[in-house]
Amino acid sequence: MTRRGLGYEQADNAFVHLADPERAQAIADRLLDWPWPSFLQRLARQVNPWATAKRTAVKPYYWSVRQSEYATDVVFCDDTTLARWYPRLLHHAVEHFGAEDVLRFLGRPLPGRFRGEARTELRQRSEGRRIKHCIDENWIKMYDKAGRLLRIETTINNPRRFKVRRIRRCGHQRVLGWLPLRKSIADLRRRVEIARAANARYLEALSVVGEITPSHHLLDPVSQRVTRNGRAYRPLRPISPEDAAVFQLLLHGQFSIQGIRNADLRRPLISQADATTTRRQASARISRLLRLLRAHGLLRKVSGTRYYRVTIKGHQVMTTALKFRNTDIALLAA
Repeated sequence: MTRRGLGYEQADNAFVHLADPERAQAIADRLLDWPWPSFLQRLARQVNPWATAKRTAVKPYYWSVRQSEYATDVVFCDDTTLARWYPRLLHHAVEHFGAEDVLRFLGRPLPGRFRGEARTELRQRSEGRRIKHCIDENWIKMYDKAGRLLRIETTINNPRRFKVRRIRRCGHQRVLGWLPLRKSIADLRRRVEIARAANARYLEALSVVGEITPSHHLLDPVSQRVTRNGRAYRPLRPISPEDAAVFQLLLHGQFSIQGIRNADLRRPLISQADATTTRRQASARISRLLRLLRAHGLLRKVSGTRYYRVTIKGHQVMTTALKFRNTDIALLAA
């Protein structure tokens, strides 16, 4: 960046200011296209005389990555702003990010097929507090850096927990399929894709944390009738058992990546007791529910698909309603 005349301010291994973040990111992304095997082989020849010997018995090195770390940094305007927000972000991560959420962040199978270990650690360091979510040998963590920077960092120690699409031999044929990620630098680009997506999911999950706001500012608007495209929709009942069950399902981690469909809601919400309800009637009932939630701005439809995603407003309203409903009454009366 210095050679290209890009202004920056560096603190340890972080940039707390970039004059042109997009160009700086483009420079970093070019590292993925760097000819790493030939570059590393040149370094090897400088320290190992056998690497320069022209003998057929001497094979080139197999370059691998023992541990990779990929960080996504959010730079704040000043240390006061980060100091005000960071405790809230930590509290939200501790209170709301369970094993299913961490599996989703890392793109791993959900608990029905997961047989490993999941744990969360909150630790006080000399630099500040850090939260770390571990799934087997890999993890994602959040910490503050240099007083002005929030860092989300994904570490991959065992790449075989993930998949990469590459060619494999099947008999005498070469078949393209999803195979375990290798330690080889050949899969470096896929490592970056996995870690970058994990960091993005983590930040998206934190996006519901906002300024301290009375709950009625969020719940009152959705408790009133709304009109959309000339059609009136009934109010929601955010803390009622019926709406709470819907909110709990919509916020389930398994639907956060791809979204949720009519069928995903139909199976758990249409009671077995409704034996007289046909599949078509149940589907129509869920469709009306989806239109209602869209009218109140809690859901949005993914263009060109049958999937729906929870909006930022939806996360805020549903999380607030569920937390209010489950809070100990003694705390509310205090």
